[in-house]
Amino acid sequence: MLEEGRITYKQLILLIFLSRIIVTINYLPALNEPPLNQDVWLSELLFFPLQLLLALPVYILWKRFPNQTIIQYSQIIAGKLGKLAGVLIIWYFLHSTAISLAQFSLFLTSAVMSETPILFFALTLVLVCAYATRKGLEVISRLSELFAPLIIITFISVTFLLAKDMNLKTLTPILEKGVLPVFNGSLIYSARSVEVLGLAMLLPYLNNRQKVKRVFILSFGLISLFFVLITIPVLTVFGVTEARRLTFPDYSVIQLVNVGDFLERIESVHMAIWILGTFIKVTFLYYLTVLGLSQLLNLKDYRPLILPTGTILIPLSLLIAPSLVELEAFTSYKIFVWYSFFFILLIPSLLVLTAIIRKKG
Repeated sequence: MLEEGRITYKQLILLIFLSRIIVTINYLPALNEPPLNQDVWLSELLFFPLQLLLALPVYILWKRFPNQTIIQYSQIIAGKLGKLAGVLIIWYFLHSTAISLAQFSLFLTSAVMSETPILFFALTLVLVCAYATRKGLEVISRLSELFAPLIIITFISVTFLLAKDMNLKTLTPILEKGVLPVFNGSLIYSARSVEVLGLAMLLPYLNNRQKVKRVFILSFGLISLFFVLITIPVLTVFGVTEARRLTFPDYSVIQLVNVGDFLERIESVHMAIWILGTFIKVTFLYYLTVLGLSQLLNLKDYRPLILPTGTILIPLSLLIAPSLVELEAFTSYKIFVWYSFFFILLIPSLLVLTAIIRKKG
């Protein structure tokens, strides 16, 4: 195997968790997606069972090919078409990395340092992530194990600090538009999870194969609960109408923290935590890209691909998101959901069907 490292199931859970929630911490895209009202937190709770259902094809494929990644067994299952599937999955990893890089750079230029060129932030993050990627899977996993508790503790603390400003009546009426919009919302949140394919790449490196079910259940369950933890303070402080007008809702609500005119202006802490989380997410996707590409090309080492991939990532991130408006337009649920479903659901489902028909694995 190209990667000799092994990770624990706890490290994998935290890696998936950090990668999935970090964009939500700032952008909170759920506010501008169905159900488009105060029931958004119900959609986030429903995300958990629905995400497990959508990840089922990946779990079935792992059961049939426990020692291989999706790039490797797709070629065993479908031959040349499987190789094409591998190319598409690698593109999805690369594209997702570029989107995350653009989200990082545009937030800093929009909310914090507006006079700094966006290229500076993109270049800096890619260089740091390239170094971490070179160190391998074990180092990336240990970093997630280090940073995840900091992020969890920080946002639980912020929720308590904002408790006096919350108005829980803004969460009513519950199910105002019925169940269907809530279900649609959870389906959209699930479609954004590139981490489903991340599991298809990393499960072979798990040091305890008996914990795979636990990885699926705990990682998606933790994500769902944290979604709610992030969303409820925003809804109960601003109200859904005002919150939808904000570009960075969670960042804005943290600016309101004020305890006895002593503890205030803690958004710098939020920004530091978010930068750490984004570093983990971009490194994670960067690693999946170069690992998958090296497996597709049958290379003995993925490290020679790190810098060439980085030189593609920076211009790609600037190309797909020259401004925050264009980034939000592409990642909106009307476009991005169907694009993402093709990779995380359709390709694995077709591979499962083909493997069963051809009796592979």
